[in-house]
Amino acid sequence: EIPYVQELIRKRRLVPDTPPFAIESWPWPIKVFTLGRFELVVKDRAMRASDKARNRPLALLKVLIALGGRKVRESEIADALWPDSDGDLAHRSFATTLHRLRKLLDLPEAIRLRGGRLTLDDRYCWIDVWAMERMLSQAEMTRKVEKDQAASRSVHLAEKAIGLYKGSFLPNDVDEPWAIHRRERLRSVFLRAVEDLGQNLERLGEWADAINYYREALEVDPVAELFYRRLMVCYHHLGRKAEALAVYDRCRNMLATVLCVEPSTETEALRKKLSAN
Repeated sequence: EIPYVQELIRKRRLVPDTPPFAIESWPWPIKVFTLGRFELVVKDRAMRASDKARNRPLALLKVLIALGGRKVRESEIADALWPDSDGDLAHRSFATTLHRLRKLLDLPEAIRLRGGRLTLDDRYCWIDVWAMERMLSQAEMTRKVEKDQAASRSVHLAEKAIGLYKGSFLPNDVDEPWAIHRRERLRSVFLRAVEDLGQNLERLGEWADAINYYREALEVDPVAELFYRRLMVCYHHLGRKAEALAVYDRCRNMLATVLCVEPSTETEALRKKLSAN
């Protein structure tokens, strides 16, 4: 009876001790999507950015998330949004925009300002980047603590986390300096997560699933040699030698076109080994 339970949670404002990021049906009052798109959902209703009155409050929300979302200094946000304003004007602009953002979120306790630092409360806010990072951390802890017995749960958590990566962080703000570091970090987190998940799937003999994730990684980073090599190995284990060698050809062509380099000695050694078998 999911709808009934969701309504009880909403009416009684139930808040768990640990935010249930992995539970897709939890009735979050506020949800923010930043990977591949930007979308704010408040009480199951999408807030459209087409309304110019919302542009600045939404920009504040984006900057806050890009800078970590927790205990972010007002001065950092002001520098990002009002770089040409003096201290007093920037502070007034910040206060006004924060007021408008709180009104938009329709939940005052969801965003706190203490000691000049701004925080989004993860008890009320679901943010895709937080969910992805939290689930990947749980997958890593599960794998380390329980080892082989927890392989399937670790894989399940990692798959859910990777599924949240729908594209680069805030793609419509690609030229904003405040978004660059977060975007590159999340990209690296995604690629590392695919590498770890692929290795787990290979250990479980799930070669076809590993292939699908390695392909996703190459869509994000088409010159990542590691994923070409893993694809070659997976195709080899499936008895698809021609496809394994075709992957090598794609790798060589991509490296030559984008980086003007040849495949590494490790990739060449793998090609020779597969060709000989």
